[in-house]
Amino acid sequence: MEFTRRINVLFKKEIKSLVKNWNILLMCLLPVLFSFIYTNVFRGGVTSDGIGKYEILYMCLGMNIVLIAGFMIAMLIAEEKEKNTLRTLMLSGVSPLEFLIGKVVITFVVSEILNILIFYIVGMDSVYLGEFILLTSLVAISMIEIGAVVGIIVTNQMSAGTVGMPIFMFFLMVPLFSSFSKKIELIARFLPNYNMNLMFQKMFSGGELGAGEAKNIAVILIWIIISGVTFVCTYNKVGLDKWRNIR
Repeated sequence: MEFTRRINVLFKKEIKSLVKNWNILLMCLLPVLFSFIYTNVFRGGVTSDGIGKYEILYMCLGMNIVLIAGFMIAMLIAEEKEKNTLRTLMLSGVSPLEFLIGKVVITFVVSEILNILIFYIVGMDSVYLGEFILLTSLVAISMIEIGAVVGIIVTNQMSAGTVGMPIFMFFLMVPLFSSFSKKIELIARFLPNYNMNLMFQKMFSGGELGAGEAKNIAVILIWIIISGVTFVCTYNKVGLDKWRNIR
């Protein structure tokens, strides 16, 4: 089918682009490298209940899901603009859904592989792996969609960093500092990665995820929906109109 064929072509194209982009490849190594360093440096400071281990996990996961997953797709799309290949894709009739899926797949796969590596480097029990993958996948999708919006509205890779970094740093830092202020915690409760951390805290302490976590899941799903709709609108109204005017 035409839909599947276009996605397959986009996916193969993204693999080639990723392999050639050393900046992104080096960025992908940072969360794994930090998880290894922090785990070894602070190993002696980890308490018997594993609090230190969990803090390292949350921090490195945040770096990967927010900075890598979101920033990576923003850079890849911005690179398309620099090379004028995005214009060709838009004018060839590639739909927002086809474009997003083609971009998301490679970014999502890389992000989840890194998440699993961090999971084992930190020393988590494999019994939690299934729920871990599910929750990180949902949050990664929301961050990837936000990164895709950034990539569409900017003009090049440099502006992707200028526009995207404050946005991604907000998502990264607010959950990390939520314990220092009630106001920051209130803001964090509306962020997908913070709600993921709350569910992890219950899960790793021996609790079971259930109806009590419906609000946390709802926040994550709302971000996925809002970010997805925003991308479609941006792709259609901002990106396509711009290239039509150029033509």
